[in-house]
Amino acid sequence: MNPLIRCLSAAALLLAAPEALAGDPAPRPPNALLYETYAFSGTLNGQPTTVFAPALSGSVALSERVSLNAAWLFAYAPSRAGGPTAFQAGNPSVGLGGVLYDDGALKVRTGGNLVLPFTLITDPDDFGTALLRRAATLRGNSGFSLVSPGLLGLTPWADVTLRQGRWRFGLDGRVPMSAQLSEKRGQRVDAVFQGSGTASVDLTSHVLVGSTFQAIYVSTAAEGADPTFLALIPHVRVYGSAGFVEGRLVMNLDAPLGFAFSDNGLWAAALALGTTF
Repeated sequence: MNPLIRCLSAAALLLAAPEALAGDPAPRPPNALLYETYAFSGTLNGQPTTVFAPALSGSVALSERVSLNAAWLFAYAPSRAGGPTAFQAGNPSVGLGGVLYDDGALKVRTGGNLVLPFTLITDPDDFGTALLRRAATLRGNSGFSLVSPGLLGLTPWADVTLRQGRWRFGLDGRVPMSAQLSEKRGQRVDAVFQGSGTASVDLTSHVLVGSTFQAIYVSTAAEGADPTFLALIPHVRVYGSAGFVEGRLVMNLDAPLGFAFSDNGLWAAALALGTTF
């Protein structure tokens, strides 16, 4: 059956942000706060399914080139067909990022995030574990270590952004590495290679449209399991005086989760709100 994709969220009014200060040396980059909600509603494996995957992330400028970053992903499933309502918190991450080069058009950054095993404390059951994994699926299967119970992880990353006129281009690479600390889940070490490329264009001074192609390879996938995950994520962003509202469509492209209009296909809608201060 064809799944019905819906995203139920409301945009809040953002407070006005202060104008950037001029002068020499250059001011610190602004602090940033982002809220995202990914959503799927439809039929999966013959069962009615609704899952929301909210996430909070932010960064605080420590200097002109170094920032402190944090993120936390959650999963929520309202009651459907008499089933229980469920909520799970994933593993929070915290880390540092630094600007290696920035000439106004080209920017190169790198950093690393530590993923803390919060789920080792909450110890979700099989349903909670499946719910967290579904939250990762709604994001194109990114963030495995943020949702897998019992993981302590380290994610080195680097990204490059280029702005040419109205066009913007970006490359992002991450290598999430994690250790399973839960004995009952089988202690192991996982490594994932994740890359993405983005192209977007400013239609007006307030509207940006673009798309991201994301590829993930799980080097430690179990024998017989598909180690690759591909997703295409088109987006539209509208800027205001204090931030932005962005809509996304996450299209999983590879079987068994791809092809949303065929059996078991899973695409998800998302809404993001961001601001700087």
